[in-house]
Amino acid sequence: MSISPDGLSNPELAAGAVDLGVDASVAESIRECSSAWWDAEAGTDLLLAIDSSSRTGSLAVLRGQFVLAEASWTATGPGGALHLGFAELLLQNHGYRLADLRAIAVAVGPGSFTGIRAGLSLGQGLASALDVPIVGVSTLEALAWQLGSTSRPGDLICAVVGAGRGLVHLGMSEVVGSGSFVHRSPATVTADELCVSVAATPNQCVVVGGEIEQDLACQLMKSRPGVTIANPVTGQRRAAYVGMSGLVSLRSRVGTENPLPETVQPVYLNRENPVRGSMSGWSGER
Repeated sequence: MSISPDGLSNPELAAGAVDLGVDASVAESIRECSSAWWDAEAGTDLLLAIDSSSRTGSLAVLRGQFVLAEASWTATGPGGALHLGFAELLLQNHGYRLADLRAIAVAVGPGSFTGIRAGLSLGQGLASALDVPIVGVSTLEALAWQLGSTSRPGDLICAVVGAGRGLVHLGMSEVVGSGSFVHRSPATVTADELCVSVAATPNQCVVVGGEIEQDLACQLMKSRPGVTIANPVTGQRRAAYVGMSGLVSLRSRVGTENPLPETVQPVYLNRENPVRGSMSGWSGER
């Protein structure tokens, strides 16, 4: 896939500069990396993004860093077969075929066991058949990028995905620069625990969004006055953000051999299986 070498920048250094104000030149590099998304030479190959990791199903086709087509829906069951048909339709509407794809990005969870496997199996199958790279993307981190796309440094994004049985998967991500985040370790929590976690945050602006029911939204607003609850439309996951996160990972691979499709593994999160936090940003290193 044609990827710009600007992805080799180090977001951790840039994030530190923004957070501590110790190096204006490094802070400036974040703005430069953000503007690189508007570079016409940043890549024009086709990428298919897949997200079936929970009750939201979504597909997106990106040509370089621009979205050609996208579809999102509320799933009523495992949607692996529907994903392939939708993908072909989205491509055909722009004169392309599956064979024209040059990369795959797939949401790997946390979320529904069956949903994660359906999307991952489709992505791995396409990557293997087409001999193209595949990137696994955290569902919570992609949702954080979506909810925090216009946030400012210091804001806290709380991404929520349903876990069933009264539980939710929670990912907290602090905005540290233009399109750069520090993702805290995600957790599976009850509604009460979610409210306690949100209420305890010292951040001036807290945005919560994703798979949130009306009762939970009301409970959150009572627990922390001033919290921003993303409306249901804003919180509906979009595979385009999975694709954007995938582009970041692909940029960090420039000059290296792509791993085999089977090395992309699902993320199954529960109360006994924590997952470590990470960093991500437009500048490309994960």
